Amino acid sequence: MRAIPALVVGLALPFLALHSALVGLVALAILLAGTAVALWVGRALVPGEAGRWPLLTAAWSAVAAVVALALALAAPTATALALTVAAWGIASGVLELRGWWRMRAVTEPRTLQLARDWRAVGLFTIVLGAVLLFVRDAVTLTGLINAYAVIVGVYHALAALSARPARTNPEPERSEA
Repeated sequence: MRAIPALVVGLALPFLALHSALVGLVALAILLAGTAVALWVGRALVPGEAGRWPLLTAAWSAVAAVVALALALAAPTATALALTVAAWGIASGVLELRGWWRMRAVTEPRTLQLARDWRAVGLFTIVLGAVLLFVRDAVTLTGLINAYAVIVGVYHALAALSARPARTNPEPERSEA
């Protein structure tokens, strides 16, 4: 579910001619609102050992989406975009790592893989937030949001597909050779 908003934003941004702070803030608001909805809807699918991190991350993403949208309407500047992404990215990454930390001792393979996915996305999100603290060009900021959305969207999609149980065939396939 988390792959959908990331891929929507990541695949739409390259087709926009203008990569201004306004576009970046609106794209960020859409990405974060979609992520918040996906986490809220999917919270029951998360193992209980993870604690409340999906709710905390969903709430934080929703707040950051509202802030991004408000800044897009009131003051669409590169500094506002950079600080919003940095604040969201660092805090959201820490929350994602908190979910991984609580799950790291689980022995069930699919749950353990899920926790490893949280670790990877958490670290990548923290790196995005830290890097954007130092960038003040709107085109670069919007491009980095786009790159992040595509990478995380593809990562979540592949993780979801690899977490599905394998199909079993009742009888083995035979070659006619």
